[in-house]
Formats: sequence, structure tokens, C-alpha cells
Amino acid sequence: MHAAITRRDFLDGTGIAIGAALLPRSAQAKDAGAQDLPGYYPPALTGMRGSHPGSFEIAHALRDGASWTGASTGEHSDLVVVGGGISGLAAAYFYREAMGKSAKILVLDNHDDFGGHAKRNEFQIDGRLMIGYGGTMLLESPGGYPPVAKRLINQLGIDPKRFYSAYHHDLYSSLGLSRGTFFDKAAFGTDHLAIGDLADPKTLAGLPLSAAGKADLARLLADERNYLEGMTAQAQADYLANTDYRTYLKEKACIGDEALSAIESLPHGVWNIGIDALPARTAWSSDYPGFGDLDLDIYDDSGWVEEPNIFHFPDGNATVARLLVRAMIPRSAPGGDMEDIVTARFDYGKLDDPASSVRIRLNSTAVRVRHINDKPANPLEVTYVRGGKASTVTGGQVVMACYHAAIPLLCPEMPEAQRALLGSSLRSPLVYTNALIRNWRSFVELGLHRARCAGSFQYRVALDYPVSLGDYACPKDPDEPILVHMIRAPLQPGLSAREQFLAGKRELLAMPFETFERNTRDLLNRLLGDGGFDAARDIAALTVNRWPHGYAYGYDPETDRVAFEPSQWPEDKRHWERASQPFGNISIAATDAASNAMTEAAIEEAYRAVSELSPGEVQPS
Repeated sequence: MHAAITRRDFLDGTGIAIGAALLPRSAQAKDAGAQDLPGYYPPALTGMRGSHPGSFEIAHALRDGASWTGASTGEHSDLVVVGGGISGLAAAYFYREAMGKSAKILVLDNHDDFGGHAKRNEFQIDGRLMIGYGGTMLLESPGGYPPVAKRLINQLGIDPKRFYSAYHHDLYSSLGLSRGTFFDKAAFGTDHLAIGDLADPKTLAGLPLSAAGKADLARLLADERNYLEGMTAQAQADYLANTDYRTYLKEKACIGDEALSAIESLPHGVWNIGIDALPARTAWSSDYPGFGDLDLDIYDDSGWVEEPNIFHFPDGNATVARLLVRAMIPRSAPGGDMEDIVTARFDYGKLDDPASSVRIRLNSTAVRVRHINDKPANPLEVTYVRGGKASTVTGGQVVMACYHAAIPLLCPEMPEAQRALLGSSLRSPLVYTNALIRNWRSFVELGLHRARCAGSFQYRVALDYPVSLGDYACPKDPDEPILVHMIRAPLQPGLSAREQFLAGKRELLAMPFETFERNTRDLLNRLLGDGGFDAARDIAALTVNRWPHGYAYGYDPETDRVAFEPSQWPEDKRHWERASQPFGNISIAATDAASNAMTEAAIEEAYRAVSELSPGEVQPS
């Protein structure tokens, strides 16, 4: 537990925030930054990533009342995009598509890498490149994507059919590996790893629960009863919409606390909340147990395409971001298809090249976006802070592809009602951790490839997706190194969903890397120890991707409810739609505008935002 793990959370020994100070004076005069330094390559950083140190402090100072007066760089763009995640990059792509390749576009992002939550983690071990995902993990059912998102994916050269051969469906099962559930001693009195289906009587018999708890869990997982039988369909739907899943199971199914503790974390990975704050109707639509043959018949599934969760690049949807960047700035990376992008090394020095019509400026936190002379028909001045220095650029139009809760601080001239709606948007906190381990024999010894961890620091521990694409080959031999992916949802059961999100955000920002490291080592030792795992010996590197502002959700202050299922909300409560209306030459993108954190939503909102700017009527500079 005390053995050192190699960390590389500084580029060439230099902190990102001070990197610009090391540039030649001539470069500093051109507003060059750390990304222009030789060797700048953030995907290779380990330690604390995601919302890394240096990415949020300026925004928090703005929240706390700080202000900046910037010096003009003399730069003018047709479009300035605030936020370099998939939505911001897609907005730049769509604008360029509409206006032509000569359109001047500047993307500003506060992180040291582009892609937003689509974060790429790279590791090196014994001369071998290992690639992991630190955020957005896959394209979910791309066959059912809305037309705009489907078209963009196609234009970027992504062929979903390729994954049917790239994804090694039977790799883990061929080695006899199954899913399991780990019961943590902190919550259940003893550590216990249950391999296989908890509903299996043999598995159930060994669980650290009382006889009553096992009986409750067996009845719940059998899922044979409709506990709302006798109520009208409308009454059923209303009750489930206004009752949390835990309360429903206690009141209607009479499930005891022991069994409820065993499934408490069931929604953590998908909804980023526990059963105590997830609406029971959302639990029903997610096929969670406890509803029997209940059929509410309230969802329109006509556009849904059932597809396996195999559409995963080794770095998750960071590849989507990388394909967008390469399409707009071809000199940034070699290659030309979805396979060679996997191992392509980006040249970050080309991202902010004055010779390029599209430029991406990293480590640049926007602090003010205002129409010149405060007239909404005018171009805009954007102030940003980079390397401790405030600068301004101008743009004919601006797309705000950042967190919506930040926009009222950036654009105080917006109507008060719109600012209030933007400020009500929520982001749920989560953490994606990647541990590079030297081999995975311990998983094979235990017969395990993925475990849900009930009551543990990490909600899920899983071997990486087995995908080989281009020159990248996933580990197939248990003696090879592999990435173990873990998820943590920092929640405080008993509070409302909103209050849990806020408490989790505060926890993540205050928790140092060493705490993540210590707890992760401890959990892996206890989970895998019987298989021969030793954290001090077997962990080669650790990257923690913390996202205090993770999944985007709409919120209704009047009812204190979170829009987990926005399509089911009344029109007058869809505050995110009214909040994202354009203001002068400012339009608003990002997944907050859809109350939906999925990649296709990021793309759709980018397209809408650009369309609202009427780019066809705008002449490039």
C-alpha cells in the first residue's frame, strides 16, 4: 500500500499554468501558450485528470466575484466557440461546413486537452502503448441516432459495422470469466465476492445477508409480481413518477433494508444517482427489478434501435473529438480513417496555428462574453484568462458550448429570466479511474471480468473493453498488462438528487489524488486478493478522471425534481429548452440544452446552435 506509483501529471516537468512563461518573448507576444511547447501531449499524463488542477480555478474565482480586464490580441474570428468538448467541436465543424473552409473559427477551452468529457488516457509499459477512456465511453445504439448525428458520424468516417469484428465478444467468456458483485465489509460486515447471478440459489446462499435479507433479495430479483396491480395505468405512471425507487420497493414490494443496500448502487453507472433519489418510473424504464409485467405504455420506441454496447474506441468517444479536430485541422494528426486515428499522435503545436482557419486554444478560461457596445446586433468581445494573463478577442458570433450554469456569469447582459433558467441546470459528479496493471491473472483465477461493488469506494471495477482496431491490439493473454476501469459516484444518500450532486461536487474538488489512490489500492487488494493480486506489485500506473460537473440534467426548482427522462416532462417544465435560446449573436449548445449527456445530444445541440446563427446569411471575414 505504500509502494510508489509513477506519476506524470506535469508535461516535461512543467506545470501547464506556467508553461507559457517558458516560451520565447517573441512567442509570448503572439499569445502562444503551453500547448506550443515541444513535447506537449496531455493524453500521456497520469495522476489527476478530468477537471485537473488549473482547469477550474479561474471559473470559480469568477463565481466568487473576480473580474478581469484583458488586453486585445488583435484577433478577429467569424465564430468564437466557448468550450472544446464534442458539442463545441461539432459546432465549429457545422459552422465551417455552412460557411466554407475559409471561415475563421477560434475554439477556447479551459482544459489542457480538447474533447471535454471525451477524455483520452494513454499509458506506456515495457514499450507498449495502452489506451483508455477517461470519460464518454461509447456510441450507444448509433443505428438509432437522429439524422444530424448519424450524418456527422458518417462524415467523420466512423463505420459502426466495423465494431462487430473489432470487438472481441467472446474473449472473457472463453476464459471462463463472468460478472460478479462485491459486498464491502464497511456496509455488510465482511468482504464477499459473489461470482455470477445473485438470483442463483447457490450464489444467494453465500451472501453476507440474514435469512430475511436473502429472501427479500431473491423475491426482488425473481421480479415476478406487479406490485401496482389494481391501480389504473395513469395512477401507476403518476405514482412511479413521484416516488423514488427505494421508497417504492419498501412501500409496495415490502423489501427490507438489507436487500435494498445490496442494490443501492444499481443506477450509479447509468443515471449517476442511487435508488433513493431515482424516480421509480425511471427504474421501471431501465428494466430494474421489482415491477413484474407492469406495462405503462408511455414511451415512443419507434426510433429506438436495439444494438449491443460494442461501439467503443479504445479511448471511448475521445476518438470522435479527435476525428473532428483532424477534419478541421488536417496538419494536427496523420492518417485519414477511423482506424489510423486510434494510434495517431496529435501535434498540439498545430492546434493554434495562425495559418489555420480553425484554431483551438487550450488552457484558456472564458470570463466575459459581451456584445460590443452592449448592442445584441453587434459582434462580440470575448475575454479569457490563460497562464494568468487576461486577453480579449473579437468574433462576429459566439457559440456557448460550456456548462450552462456558467453562462449567466459570462453574459450578465442576458435577460434575467434566461439567466435564471441557465443557472438552474445541473451536472452530476462522477469519477472514471484507470489502473494499469501488469497482468490480469488474478481476474482469471477468480473467474471475474467485471464486478459491481456494493458499498465500496468505487461502484464498478471492470477489465477494459476488448477492442482491437487499426494498429491497436487489446490484451488477450492474462499475462499481458491491461487497464482496469473503475467508476465512482460521490453521493450522499438521504438527500434530494440535486443536493447529492452538489455535495458530490464539493467532495471531488476537495479530495486529493492520494485519497483516490489509497482507496483504490485498498479495494483492489480486497476484491482481487484471493486471486493473487497485490496492489504494490501489480499496479503500474493510475489515472483519476474526476468530473465534478459530469452528466447534464435539467432541473425544476419549483418541484425540486431532476429531469432524468426529459421526454416525459411537461412542456412548461422543460427549462433547458427556453434557457438555450439565442441572445443577439450568441447561441447556446452543449448537452445541458437537451438534459441529456449523450454524444448524439451534444452533436444535435451544436447543429441547432449553429443553425440559429443563420450562418448562411453571414459573410466570412
